[in-house]
Amino acid sequence: RIVYIVPGIARAMSASHAAMTGVKGVIKAHPAARGRSPIARGAPRAARRTRCDARRGNASSSASSAAIEFTAEELDRVEVPRDLIQIRAYVRWEEAGKPENTTPEWQASEFKAAALDLKREVANGLSLNAIRKRYGQAPVDGDDESRALEAKTVEAGRDEARREAEAQMKAAAIVVGEPVAKAKAKAPLKAPVVDKEPPAVIVAPEVVAYDASERRRGRNLRELLAPSALIDTQETKKSTEPSIVERWRAMSADDDGRMLIGERIYPLADGELIVQVFEFSERDEEAESAPRNMVTSRQVVMTTNALEPLIVHWGVAKDEPGQWILPKKDVHPKGTKVVSHMSCETPLVPFEGCFPGDRVSSTVTMDEQELDACYFMQSLTFDLPGAGPNELMGLHFVFRDAAGTHWYKDASNGNANFQASCMRVNPKERTVDGLVDAITRAEAGNSWWSLMHRFNLAHSLLKKHCGDAESASKAIESAAKIFVWLRFSSIRQLTWQRNYNVKPRELSSAQSKLTHSVAEIYCSKPHLRDVARLMLGTLGKGGEGGQGQQIRDEILNIMHRNNIKEVKGIWMEEWHQKLHNNTTPDDIVICDAYLNFLRAEGDLNAYWSTLTEGGVTRERLESFERPVKSEPIWRPQIKNELIRDFENYRKILKSVHSGADLEESFNACRGRLSNDVVQSIQFIMQNQSSGDIFHVIGACLEARHGLRDSGLADAKDPAWVRELLYLDISIADVSNRAIQRGAEAVSGIEGQMELTDMVLEDLCLSLPSTNDDLLFSLLNWRRIREAKNNGDADWALRAKATVDRIRLAVTEHASKTFDLMQPTADVIGRRCNCESWTVELFSEEVIRGGPAFALSLVLTRLDPYLREQAKMGDWQVISPATCSGQVKRVVQLEDVMNDTFQVPTILICDYVGGDEEIPSGAVAVVTGSSVDVLSHSAVRARNSDVLFATCYDPSILLSFTKMNGKSLKMSVGADEIVKWEEIEFSSIGQERSSQSHAAGSSNATSPIHIKDIKFGGKYAIGMEAFKDGVVGAKARNTKSLRDALVSGGIPDWIQLPVSVAIPFGTFEDVLANDVNASQAKTMDKLLREIDDSSGESLKTSLKLCRTCARSVTPPPGMLDAVGDVMRAGGLTPPSDEDGWNLAWKALCDVWASKWNERAFISMRNRRLDHGKLRMSVLVQPVIDADYAFVIHTTNPSTNDATELYAEVVQGLGETLVGNYPGRALSFTVKKGPNGEVSKPEIGGFPSKNSVLRVPCETLIFRSDSNGEDLEGYAGAGLYESVPMHHTIELHADYGGDALIWDPVTQEKLLSDVARAGVAIERALGAAQDVEGVIRNGKIYIVQTRPQV
Repeated sequence: RIVYIVPGIARAMSASHAAMTGVKGVIKAHPAARGRSPIARGAPRAARRTRCDARRGNASSSASSAAIEFTAEELDRVEVPRDLIQIRAYVRWEEAGKPENTTPEWQASEFKAAALDLKREVANGLSLNAIRKRYGQAPVDGDDESRALEAKTVEAGRDEARREAEAQMKAAAIVVGEPVAKAKAKAPLKAPVVDKEPPAVIVAPEVVAYDASERRRGRNLRELLAPSALIDTQETKKSTEPSIVERWRAMSADDDGRMLIGERIYPLADGELIVQVFEFSERDEEAESAPRNMVTSRQVVMTTNALEPLIVHWGVAKDEPGQWILPKKDVHPKGTKVVSHMSCETPLVPFEGCFPGDRVSSTVTMDEQELDACYFMQSLTFDLPGAGPNELMGLHFVFRDAAGTHWYKDASNGNANFQASCMRVNPKERTVDGLVDAITRAEAGNSWWSLMHRFNLAHSLLKKHCGDAESASKAIESAAKIFVWLRFSSIRQLTWQRNYNVKPRELSSAQSKLTHSVAEIYCSKPHLRDVARLMLGTLGKGGEGGQGQQIRDEILNIMHRNNIKEVKGIWMEEWHQKLHNNTTPDDIVICDAYLNFLRAEGDLNAYWSTLTEGGVTRERLESFERPVKSEPIWRPQIKNELIRDFENYRKILKSVHSGADLEESFNACRGRLSNDVVQSIQFIMQNQSSGDIFHVIGACLEARHGLRDSGLADAKDPAWVRELLYLDISIADVSNRAIQRGAEAVSGIEGQMELTDMVLEDLCLSLPSTNDDLLFSLLNWRRIREAKNNGDADWALRAKATVDRIRLAVTEHASKTFDLMQPTADVIGRRCNCESWTVELFSEEVIRGGPAFALSLVLTRLDPYLREQAKMGDWQVISPATCSGQVKRVVQLEDVMNDTFQVPTILICDYVGGDEEIPSGAVAVVTGSSVDVLSHSAVRARNSDVLFATCYDPSILLSFTKMNGKSLKMSVGADEIVKWEEIEFSSIGQERSSQSHAAGSSNATSPIHIKDIKFGGKYAIGMEAFKDGVVGAKARNTKSLRDALVSGGIPDWIQLPVSVAIPFGTFEDVLANDVNASQAKTMDKLLREIDDSSGESLKTSLKLCRTCARSVTPPPGMLDAVGDVMRAGGLTPPSDEDGWNLAWKALCDVWASKWNERAFISMRNRRLDHGKLRMSVLVQPVIDADYAFVIHTTNPSTNDATELYAEVVQGLGETLVGNYPGRALSFTVKKGPNGEVSKPEIGGFPSKNSVLRVPCETLIFRSDSNGEDLEGYAGAGLYESVPMHHTIELHADYGGDALIWDPVTQEKLLSDVARAGVAIERALGAAQDVEGVIRNGKIYIVQTRPQV
């Protein structure tokens, strides 16, 4: 029989043990008093030691009859550390039989009782260190002294204690002689039975249904908001000044027809080394497939600022990258000597490297006074063959001093040889750096390796690359790489042990050190909290040696206790040897398998099925250095004892190897959590598999908020934060499983909306560094639900926009996860021979394992409900047309925009961003993406009579996908629903025989000509000189607006910014100036070699052109002239050299946008001469807008001239005209005959998640080419507008936006926008495409053009 102490009686016994001789007799008489209770076997060692409390005379307040009692007032003066009280409370709980579902009141009383226990011991003379020793804790200096209180009258104390005990005995409800499980079944409870030996049993309270919805609704969710603009505000570069070698790199741009294909900077001696690899190519007109660029030669250039003369010791690789062979003489630089059968040596050539102090200097020549500084440098150039039989893969090299006494290798890569690869870098390898190299060298390069070594290396790499990173973005990249590595380890793709024996305590200690480091990163680096959570999810907690040693000791104790001999060849001995040799997380699975074998009465099928489910195969068991080849033996006579022992042993294994275990994590945190949090977690533990997912998820959310309040939000104590994180991860896992298990069964709009609310909140809690986008969506979602309950007619339209925005946020989260992790996973997986499926699906599995995937499932089910409620239908027609063609399914429109389809083609696109060009030969584009009606793609589709529509029904899109290759006829009905029918291939194009049947086809329109414009001789002009042939339509229309404002043609409440312009031909004149002779030569060659035979080759060719355009230098006097014109026009020019540098860079970026892909393709498809394109630039001050808008004074979807259509976004207009993802707020008005407008009718609420702001007063440089606004060609939006200072990108917060939620504000602002558009249309006499902003309620028009 086992003694269980009832709550309350335990306190009574502790308070008056000396008086209650009967109870004292129970403790002495029963086996529990002799150390035979479950605590002797099942508790941690520290707790087991406390069982001695019942055996040592004065070691415990519940065992000493001679102890003196003190009053409550006297005991209040005694101080006992909280950690000791927690241990004592844990012991009391174990002594009480580990009751579950205890009430907060019971827990509080038990904690108070534990404190009294220890205070009495201290008051009676026991030192704090003596108590610590008893509990296995380290002593504390100064705590060896006795703090005994002066005794009061013993008899009086005993009388008082006796009275208190008797009162509590009468109040307690106990059942005698029954175990807990049976006692629960009895009802009603019996009254207390008085006996000399009354073993008492706890009756645990029943758990009631859990509902914390009101508490959830009352929380201030903005407290969850991640620190804003982390990457922008936390960049803490170690040095703001570039090094000499970095400055040299900036000076060595592509020139003389060479193209940089790779470069890297290394530390070398007392300086740095830069190794650059260049390619030279020529147009091969005789290539069999088509004309293409052929690599004619390559160049490797080494440059260093090391001060001592150096000699490079080198060889080449020809057949494989790691090869080192003797190079042929024709690649020897001057001064080369052959020093062995495989190596040459060549001295570096010294020179003086000088740097201009002013990148935008306006003088023709630079004398010594105008140079910043000159430095001693050394360089060496290797001229290598290009494509052909003599082609080389690269160089391998090291350096030495002239005397040969010092050799220099790559110190950033473990002192490996330097290498310069002549091969183009695979995109998948581009993220590989010293960190990934260090990981893969350690994993694949040692003949011995273990989990302990991996954890120790991870600890050092974490500190070096994350804790001491030069910037937040670098730290995030590095942390992601370390996580990829640790996750590969956790899923058994990396070896856990190879030729090295690790003691369990050493492994446990290494694991503990690493997890504490991760927790420290979480505390000190808020931008790394997302990845830190992921890391801890791959790691067991470990321990400081004691827990690890228990693994080794306890298996032997179990064998001895149960008389199982250490005989070679039996299963338990083989496992025992494996545990001694190298314990791993596999041991938890093995323990589970053995327990299931015992519970199944020795059924080996239960053993093997458990192993298989846990990923431990027979082959894996036999592959251990100490293999487990035998099967367990059935021992029925000690079955119960073995189950009890191995259930306890499983806890020991999990305490080391399993981090996010709910029970273990809860026990580690329980003593410091509030009653509400404890109650939530208890409910979760009992109901985690319940079918009522709303109560389970609600409890999980409440518990997770409680953990934030307990220390995760204001993370300062890494040890405590580590425990909280493991518990938080465990609870999040319960929530995620509940969602994926039960979401499909949730029906009805209310249930779906509530579930969306909860899952979104859960995801916000799981992304403490990057949750702002999702959190703003959640806040708006809550307001929409409130509006729905209040009868808002637009609630469904609002909800649909917010669902689209959440989808966008989830998609971006998935994309960032992929970009951060998949390239590293590809490299580590390949180099370490991981199974291919684990590599290919790495990022997908990370995403699917988190709440973001669960949220996407919930949104997919909710979307049809909202579309039905909003009466949106399945289609949004962006460009109506009738067409026929062959169906082709593509992943994204960008992939095919350079293609030319010979057969009219209907494109079914998974993704359309809105800034793509419609490819030549396409007659229709159907997508599931939400695309702005005013996006570039939409305008080009309407301009080319291409059907363009968004389909919101996945089943319809799937049906189109299944028709890939078939011929269809498509049209748009009067109900704005896309209709289609299958036709014969021969019938394609018959319905449009008299007109164009494809965008950009040869018979689409008559050719459009661009005027050949010459430079007018001035680098800048004021508004009075804005004329045709000098500047573009934007500038000319700006002047027209100014004239109309002066003459009263438009109302004076419309604001216009001041403007100047850089006229046509300026770039061409700058490029032809002597200061840019090298750039002109390079540009001429690049233009002749533009290769548009494929999308990739075109992208590369145009990128080189843009790079060259950005490298030009202003001719003498140019910037002074521009500054004078700006001042005369009312603009403030840059005030210093840094400002002019920024302005010049922005101007060059606009010029360079002439060679962007969609513009080049668009002009090619319409047979426009790209060589005649000239770029004027409109310069204006940036207005830091509250909102930006675009107006089409004729509705572009219906061509209704009586209806105006407009779109509005928060912040700057680039999110609208730049085709940022998501939809803007859209509305229409009817135009009256005298400029009046009707009440705005909302067509859709915003789903864009980005808002752009400017950090300071600045200028914007707007493209204004002669290739825009041509009759029959809508070229608007093809080229860039660039602000002088970078904009700040934030996430939109619609939950408190008056334009969205206040009807009065909404009607006024939208009506003002519409009235401005109508006034401009009337003043200029034609339909207009107007761009403007709202600032403090005022309307500013920044540009207008004729609506094409």
